[in-house]
Amino acid sequence: MPALTSDFCRDLVTASLSHIASPVSEDGFFLYAHEAGDTSAVHPGYNLMQHCGTFWFMARAVNGLPVAPDAGLTLSIVRALGRIGLKLAPPPWAEPDRPSLALVTQGAVKIGGLGLALLALGEAQRIPSLQPLATGVLPHSLPETISRMQQYTLDEIDRDDFRHKRDFATGKVLPFRSDYYTGEALFGLLRTGAMSDDLARVTTALMQRGYGWIEQSHWMAYAACEAVERGVVTERLGSVYLTGLMRMILGDTSYRRRGQSTPIACRSEALTRVLLLARARPGLLEQNLVDHIRAHAEENLRLQQRWYADGQFWHGDDSRRVQIDYIQHNATGYLQWLQLVRDT
Repeated sequence: MPALTSDFCRDLVTASLSHIASPVSEDGFFLYAHEAGDTSAVHPGYNLMQHCGTFWFMARAVNGLPVAPDAGLTLSIVRALGRIGLKLAPPPWAEPDRPSLALVTQGAVKIGGLGLALLALGEAQRIPSLQPLATGVLPHSLPETISRMQQYTLDEIDRDDFRHKRDFATGKVLPFRSDYYTGEALFGLLRTGAMSDDLARVTTALMQRGYGWIEQSHWMAYAACEAVERGVVTERLGSVYLTGLMRMILGDTSYRRRGQSTPIACRSEALTRVLLLARARPGLLEQNLVDHIRAHAEENLRLQQRWYADGQFWHGDDSRRVQIDYIQHNATGYLQWLQLVRDT
């Protein structure tokens, strides 16, 4: 396997960005799924939440490489952003003095989708050339759209968690729960700078009870790191929480034996994000733990190359299906590793 140098990571992320961005359709759809090496062998289906996550990676790659978007890449970004904009709507049952926007898919609002959409729009906001173009494809200006999405997400805080799903037309809370939605919503709010007493309280409560440890949640790794960096929680709580989460990932490598790229990639995202925080906050985590995290992340990233070629990551040993979220999760780990190695 090639060494995980800054040049290698940069080339891989650039190729992944190019593959994601090149086939965005006029109505804003990514090429959702196809056979590895053959974009004409298309698989059916589409998922709006995965669209939002993929857009987040695309915008992060533009900002993190960094890349000055040419006309073609800018058009792809605007089209994909427009697809999100089409799915944003004010809930008919919302209080008029609290303007908000929901992300609607199949007549329902999933709080994880709001979190991912916040990440997508928040990263888009960092691309200067996109600001004037975004207004034409979103319900409001980019900052105002983000603000109203934040309001919806904040309103869904329920004691020390979130309501996960509602019927859009009636506002009825549905019983569905996801292992991912809480971390996605929390991270989306924190990353876009939302602040409220309720947000600080729920973040603290979730981290105090070790939410996400059993699931080895990369979304909670992102959220916890963001909470520490923004001062929403104490460094002490951040240290305890992240130490517990990292030990869960390091202590159970059964996910590697599945022979699939994305379960490994999600752990790589968590590991590399925590390494970035540990570098910025020396002493937050014990050095022996940091060394173990780094070695484990490097081993994961080498394994992921088994299912990669030409900007495409496929499912794993049992399938050569390429899907946008496979690329998102896998390439993001290399983007974060690039941030670690290019400055050393």
